[in-house]
Amino acid sequence: MRKLFLVIAVILLVGLTVGFYPGWVEKPVKDGTGPMAIRLDPGVVAPEYHSPLDWWQKHHMDAVNRGDLAQTDCLYCHQPETSCNNCHRYVGVTVIGR
Repeated sequence: MRKLFLVIAVILLVGLTVGFYPGWVEKPVKDGTGPMAIRLDPGVVAPEYHSPLDWWQKHHMDAVNRGDLAQTDCLYCHQPETSCNNCHRYVGVTVIGR
């Protein structure tokens, strides 16, 4: 009887884990679609130091931490809710406020 109870408990636990496990979340993509899309103002030309974009996306915080840029400098061109915070939430870092 005890083995049956343990088997049922394990099956129930596995079923609940699978049933309530978070679903896949789309990675934020520049000019993508959906709620995680990164939208930048097309009228603003990207500065030269943003090239290549892949490198800049991974290392932009290094420039802020070194003091090369202040977070407020970024906000001249970027709107936090449409071009910063989707990625920040995705990777689990502090969101940007105005």
